[in-house]
Amino acid sequence: MIETLIIGGGAAGLYASSLLTDAVILERNESCGRKLLLTGGGRCNYTHLSPVSELLEHYHGSLPFIRKVLYSHTPEDIIRHLKKFGVTPVNEDGKIFPSSGNAADVLKALLCNQQRIIQGRADSIIKKDDFFLIKTGTTSIEAKNVIIATGGMAYPHTGSDGSGYHLIKELGHCITPPRPVLAPLNLEPSLKEAEGVSTYITIKKGKKAISGMAVITKRGISGPVAEDFSYLLNGKEKIAIKFDAPELKALRETKGSALLKNSLSIPPRLAKAILGDIAEKKIANLSAKEEQEASEALSNGIYTAYPIAQGAMSTAGGVKTAEINASTMESKLIPNLYFAGDIIDVDADCGGYSLTWAFATAYIATATIASHKTI
Repeated sequence: MIETLIIGGGAAGLYASSLLTDAVILERNESCGRKLLLTGGGRCNYTHLSPVSELLEHYHGSLPFIRKVLYSHTPEDIIRHLKKFGVTPVNEDGKIFPSSGNAADVLKALLCNQQRIIQGRADSIIKKDDFFLIKTGTTSIEAKNVIIATGGMAYPHTGSDGSGYHLIKELGHCITPPRPVLAPLNLEPSLKEAEGVSTYITIKKGKKAISGMAVITKRGISGPVAEDFSYLLNGKEKIAIKFDAPELKALRETKGSALLKNSLSIPPRLAKAILGDIAEKKIANLSAKEEQEASEALSNGIYTAYPIAQGAMSTAGGVKTAEINASTMESKLIPNLYFAGDIIDVDADCGGYSLTWAFATAYIATATIASHKTI
């Protein structure tokens, strides 16, 4: 009989196992932490050092639930825990990276307990009287406590393919339908003629607006502003994009003889993609209608957008927070069943916030399990 089985060897599962010396990880991949190694461009932005009151602005979901979690295990706590295992933090505008600049060092620290890892996929889970029966392939595992940390549906090739949802439903929990977030956006019409261009933009939907850097792709846009905005989109929706360009009326007086595409603060290739043939005209030769059309396209261009699932770094949706005790991460329906990380119906902006959530929820679950042992 295993004391605690952690299903999923991603960030949340690994953090939990670094806190419990007798935990066993069930991981479907040949090795743990594949997605962790990709975070922060391979550098692993493992938390964000800000007061919890400011951190809360970067999370989406039940605010009372999120607040309880973040106050229970803060970024300072995460930094201290990993520092014990040799991860020296470097602060870059609040984003915390390992000083080595290598995500592999964070993974090595999280494997500090030389945890026992069973390779396999949890096909089903059944609650018996005082233990769980987990079937994987042709074998079965019995465990007193189970932490489900299988992640969402982002990065399927790393193991986060949504396979944990069926386990949760099997146990009677409700799932908020998952959708990709922290994802690049598909745009219709596309701006593919400017593929590779980086630019500052503001994306708007109703009263919501987010500004930041974007990279033009063949299908739409990627980069921090697209990723942070993706949580606002549920399928195809109309959005407005404001590009960082000056007023055309002012340009007519100072650069009337220049081509429009060469007079804007955005790259000429992007101006051409946005404005079409109008971009090739001299500013002085623009008709009133053309000037109005160009101004509208640059300040309030309307596009149909939706998140691209293949590039998503996180998932909105998951097990409903109303069915989890925020103080313990224990299921309100089934004793000794716990949840951690992206499997919970909470998502966050990019910048170390998602890993902060994974680590904080994992800590709470393990602290609860440890406290039960001493009773």
